Amino acid sequence: MDMSSGSSSASPGGGWLSASGVDFSNKTQAAAFLHDLKHQMFLPIQGAAYARYFWYGIIVVVVVTAIFNRLWELILRNRIRANAAKQIHPAKPKILFMKALSTVTAIIREASYLQFTPARRSSCVMFPSVGSIYIILAYFGFIVGLTFTNNNIPEAGHWQSLGVRAGWIGAAQVPLLVLLAGKFNIIGFICNSSYERLNIYHRWVARGLLLLSTFHFAFQNHGWDIFHISDLEWTTDTCPIYGISAYAFILWMNLTTFAPIRYFSYRFFVIQHMLTYFGFIIALSFHLDTSPGPQSQNYVYATVAIFLITNIARIVRYIYYNIRPGRASLESLEGDATRIRISSRLIKTWTPGRHVLVAIPGIELYFSIPATIISTPTSHNGDIVLLMKPHKRFTKRLFSAAGSSPPSSEFSTDYSNSPPVKSYVTLIDGPYGGSHSDFACFDTLILIAGSTGVTFALSNLLAIAHLAATEKIPLRIVRFIWVVKKHNWISWVSEELKTSFNLLHDAGIEVCIEVYATCDDSLADPADSNGCQCDDNCNCCKPSQSENTHYLPSSEKSAIPENISTLNGAPKAHVTSCPDLRKGRPAFGEIMREAVVHAGGEVAVAACGPLGLLVSVRSAVVITSDDLAVHKGTGYQGIYLHVESFK
Repeated sequence: MDMSSGSSSASPGGGWLSASGVDFSNKTQAAAFLHDLKHQMFLPIQGAAYARYFWYGIIVVVVVTAIFNRLWELILRNRIRANAAKQIHPAKPKILFMKALSTVTAIIREASYLQFTPARRSSCVMFPSVGSIYIILAYFGFIVGLTFTNNNIPEAGHWQSLGVRAGWIGAAQVPLLVLLAGKFNIIGFICNSSYERLNIYHRWVARGLLLLSTFHFAFQNHGWDIFHISDLEWTTDTCPIYGISAYAFILWMNLTTFAPIRYFSYRFFVIQHMLTYFGFIIALSFHLDTSPGPQSQNYVYATVAIFLITNIARIVRYIYYNIRPGRASLESLEGDATRIRISSRLIKTWTPGRHVLVAIPGIELYFSIPATIISTPTSHNGDIVLLMKPHKRFTKRLFSAAGSSPPSSEFSTDYSNSPPVKSYVTLIDGPYGGSHSDFACFDTLILIAGSTGVTFALSNLLAIAHLAATEKIPLRIVRFIWVVKKHNWISWVSEELKTSFNLLHDAGIEVCIEVYATCDDSLADPADSNGCQCDDNCNCCKPSQSENTHYLPSSEKSAIPENISTLNGAPKAHVTSCPDLRKGRPAFGEIMREAVVHAGGEVAVAACGPLGLLVSVRSAVVITSDDLAVHKGTGYQGIYLHVESFK
């Protein structure tokens, strides 16, 4: 690296750079001062040190998160062992340390579960959950603190020092961008978090990089303007030109990640985002190579290495799974939905709640779409079953192709006697996701779904049902709530619901399946009837005669006889596998309160659906936890919440 010598090459050990005595009207003296300003020896040394501090902080956060995740897994496994030892209430903490840990956990959950959005029905304006906002604010505080800590340099080098430090920390962020972006995600593997959950932090790290890039450019340029040498720098050095090019790329990438632009055409967004990223890396590489600290380019090398390793690993897995591609059969369902059943020879294991990216070249050559797997490895003869609503080009073509297939009889998990249907070559990328806790380790489980979000809820219901049929689990109560527009959408998953109900009921687990229809005039009005029930075929509705005890105030619940189900308000002898149909929307607050009041251990809530539903569920969980003071000496147990968003 080119460094000047003598007193002008200022450093903390040899005096600060001063503009005293410099005649800036003299181009030779101005050029010499500009050179000394940019090549102060301590600037790259301190910049490199604080860039390392940035990564020390990231590593500590990842390691601590991984440790807490492993501790949580041990707690859940201990509940399984406690249940096997026939302990009472295995999902309830008993020793003092576990009670204290549960109290701290409950406080953190209440402070982080909430999510605010100014327009629940709009996909254009969305805010992260409060917990994510805390992490984002802490991250911005961290990078801004690193930029300004011990960086108040006197004399002429003040603004140059601030700009160089911001540039170094910005360069250190670039590898983190890639680590948080890939589907084959190293951080996600260590922290047990799926890539789509980390993607929000990918976007905010990019915004942090934009902020530091702005600091880097603004501080240095302001320092040059003070001595009227900005024009000299821009006309004699290529470094600023490459820098402003990289800045333009990162600015464009940030602007196009905002929801209105991102959702306008996701295919276009992905293509331009990748091209812009390559342009940014190239421009940044030239900028750092021509800067006074070229060793900062090591972060670009690390970024490229991470990108290649993770994507090569993903490509290798993709090729392996699709050497012998699966075959997909399509079926159109009532209510404009498509069921896709894929028989794959190589993908035979996955956890509930996972999703795949599906491409069917015979229908759409260059496009794939993510979909949650509704089946489990032990159901549907090991096939992958997906459910989609037609929204845009690919899903509409799928629905059209399914409508042209030979009609099949009532859907069944046994396809041995089904008529032959047309099948399509299918390419699968995945499975991905499935980062939630094991729901079988809780005392009570509430599964909430909106529309096609039923795929996530039902896959977990099926998995728990099959597990309960083979071994004893701590779970005592399961409540499955599905919010749809029309009650006839039940036909999409009627067989799976019946199978799950029967397996859970036979295992001694109390289960209630409720379907709320929000736009169905064929159902009785809530003011006239407490609910509706299906007939034995689950394909029609009639008023329910049983008294509804779902939403009794807590003061009245003690009067409910023990031989009456607190979930469906009917004697257990009359429990049926057909869903309880209701008109309108569920009262999540009352549902959560009832679950906690009657729970003998921790309650798990899993929700998947549109933003408005998820916001309502989050609010209900937090309000219930706070009102009942869970894990705070009242005897009420806490609520674990996991949400999956359509976006």
